[in-house]
Amino acid sequence: MTSGLLASAMIVGALVAARALPRTRMAPSTGIALSLSVVGARALLALGGALSLLHFVPGTRPFRAATDWCVHAVVPFVSTHLGFNGHRFGEIATLIPAVMLLLSLALASLALRRAASGLADWLRTGALGSGPGESVLVGGDEVVVAAAGLRSPKVVVSAGALALLDEAELEAGLAHEQAHIGRRHSYMFLTAALLHPLGRIIPGSRRAMDDLHFHLERDADEHAVALEGDPLALAAAICKAGRSSVASTPVFAGLAGHAVGIRVRLLLDRRFAVPSPAVSAFAAGLILALAIGTLFVSLLAEKMVGTDLGLLVGSGSLPFCPA
Repeated sequence: MTSGLLASAMIVGALVAARALPRTRMAPSTGIALSLSVVGARALLALGGALSLLHFVPGTRPFRAATDWCVHAVVPFVSTHLGFNGHRFGEIATLIPAVMLLLSLALASLALRRAASGLADWLRTGALGSGPGESVLVGGDEVVVAAAGLRSPKVVVSAGALALLDEAELEAGLAHEQAHIGRRHSYMFLTAALLHPLGRIIPGSRRAMDDLHFHLERDADEHAVALEGDPLALAAAICKAGRSSVASTPVFAGLAGHAVGIRVRLLLDRRFAVPSPAVSAFAAGLILALAIGTLFVSLLAEKMVGTDLGLLVGSGSLPFCPA
């Protein structure tokens, strides 16, 4: 248990330090790795807390004194007519956090599935034909340039984008979205979107998702500039797309995406876009610390789950509840 507390303390310390780092001063790829590590560590801490509650708390004397009464003694009907085993209310209560975390994960998965289905229906019914750069042309007056889909992603361009973006802006926007696809950003965002509901109970989880979104957009920005060599055109395209009401999701990454003002500033003044070696090195150290901490917590959680499942199979009841 001591090693688990030390590992948890290491994770918490790394999370606090990551929050203090200036996200504009690290390389986008380093920021993506750090943000994913932070989201994953928060999810693991929440799961570890739920497992610890299930494993350790019922064995404490205060908990037993407060909850040492059984469901069948209070509500005889459930035992007589439903065959419900005599678990104590307190023991059942310890399961609630773990059940809520699993429910949050299930709901997030369902929402993503619906988003993917809705996107597929929209492309199937709204596509007007082929657009520039092997993109899919859709209708609408808004400036929409986006990478859409997971398995077979496509760049989507709206009629409004063709009308309002000049040639250089359109090329820069297409390069940005092709970078999202080529660098598999949608899978990174999807992974974080599934982990985020698990760690949502820990303060700062929303900021971790915002940071990941920012670094993904910055990564695509920098690759588009490296390909097209025109940061001013990309900045103009992002500003025009920023007026669009279309929101980005793991299955639909729009050009405006996230933190438009900061990204435009970094594109207009390239001095601010140069990563700080010290910040990037410190971020890499935090990634290592989070990896080590999560490994220890994962091993401890696996041991707890294995012990509890073995007792469940052996006794036919919760490991801390006599039949």
